Amino acid sequence: MSMTKKAGFWISIFFIILAIASLFRYFNQKDRDLYADEIITHTSLEFKKDLKAFLANVGSITNTVKKDVSLIDVDRVSQDSLLTYFSQLISKDQLLKGIVLLGSRRNFVLIHNNNSWIVTHSPLKDTLINWKRLNNKLEPVSKWTDPYNYFMELSDLNSIKVSYLKDGKNVWKTAKSKIPEYRDLLFNVFRTTSTDGKINIVVLMYKTGELGSRFNNVLSFEQPLVTMITLNDDEITPIRTKDTTLISRYEKLSENVADVINTWHTQHKEQPHLYHFEEYGKTYWSRIDTINESLGIKAYTLTIAEEDLVKTASSVEDAYLYAVVMFLLFALSVFMVTFRKYNQQQKPPKTELDNIPTEKILETIKKGETEHIEFKSSLRWDYREEKVNKALEDVILKSIAAFSNAKGGKLFIGVSDDMQILGLQPDFDTLKKQNVDYFELHLRKLINNQFGIRFSNSYLHMQFPVIDNKTICVIQVLASEDPLYLKVKNNQGHMVEKFYVRSGNASQEITSLQEINEYVNDRFN
Repeated sequence: MSMTKKAGFWISIFFIILAIASLFRYFNQKDRDLYADEIITHTSLEFKKDLKAFLANVGSITNTVKKDVSLIDVDRVSQDSLLTYFSQLISKDQLLKGIVLLGSRRNFVLIHNNNSWIVTHSPLKDTLINWKRLNNKLEPVSKWTDPYNYFMELSDLNSIKVSYLKDGKNVWKTAKSKIPEYRDLLFNVFRTTSTDGKINIVVLMYKTGELGSRFNNVLSFEQPLVTMITLNDDEITPIRTKDTTLISRYEKLSENVADVINTWHTQHKEQPHLYHFEEYGKTYWSRIDTINESLGIKAYTLTIAEEDLVKTASSVEDAYLYAVVMFLLFALSVFMVTFRKYNQQQKPPKTELDNIPTEKILETIKKGETEHIEFKSSLRWDYREEKVNKALEDVILKSIAAFSNAKGGKLFIGVSDDMQILGLQPDFDTLKKQNVDYFELHLRKLINNQFGIRFSNSYLHMQFPVIDNKTICVIQVLASEDPLYLKVKNNQGHMVEKFYVRSGNASQEITSLQEINEYVNDRFN
């Protein structure tokens, strides 16, 4: 069994195994009763893993920034130095969108906005803030002045600093941005102390709409409501519905969630617990769980409508059934493609190739080049430059590909364009061994490397007749059943594939992809 057939066989088996496994999961899910309390409990535990991973990532950034910022004076360090450091930090993290650094006299703010950066390094007491927009190379694009803070009110920024300095605890806060693309922002605030004892406040900025990439399990539901509970018992909502028309509905649900959290504090001793309540004519399930006070967050609440829980769980059953069909189709497709290629490999050439009598060769040469006949003076010896030119070897390969992609033909090496018998001795002299056998070995190696051994053995025939005491090479090329592409280096030194066909008495390259596709479909299919 060939390697192609083996690979196709095992790939088909692999897809069939996946189909069987999916079918088993489908019947396993179908036979189970779906309970909303069970579904939200499972979903909540899965979300907990994602949330802890997110907080761990924030903690890693926090530790890095604390260490590095403690070595600088925010009020005196240049904007360019801060810009270089924090732009690299933000670029390395998929979710981090901005940094705020509050010193005793100056603020530094950097926001990654689509394909540009927005930055300011302004005095703390200024009511007007000067902003710059930079491109991805950190080069200035534009600048302007705002009478308020660009991403949240200056009063809110100052309140963060005051509240943080008051108790020194980690702070999480949400805010509305002035940037349309940054409507909802989530801030993580922490303190650093420089070597000279100055206290700086650092704010990590996250875009709540993009946190879904971290919490895919929750956002598979249509309208999930997530609430994080801080050490100060503040309630933060980092993930909201993607549908802005439902914001007012979420505000009302948040009131119910606040009541649930209050009950949790007073009656269940802050242990994981499940609640449900009625709102908008629906039953909502809300599960609260703790996360070991990570980065100022001690618990979270996940709230989802019961009908959404059941509907999504039912769609999982359908997904398994669809997977069964898709895997079986993949298996069938791979099997058919493999079977077709294997049969093509087993097909013998339509024409047998034999040596051409010398008299017939002389008659052919005297008639000159045609659509099926081409002459080449040498394989690698450049008569004009009088030295070896390996680029000429690609010319020979080009002619072979052109004949193969068209109707086949005969290539004569050692015969000039004006039908003079030159012979192969100049080529022999460039090789390690100066004889016909080594010449053929070298030429077949070139052909095998380009087009494969199967093509060389099945679609080519070489002979070396002696005419006027000079040896020439005659290569008969059959029209192949598959297109041949010639791999050559372009002017930049990169390997590219080229497609040649025989047109008249010349080998012509087709450069248009559309023309290549049309020719291949017409010629080979």
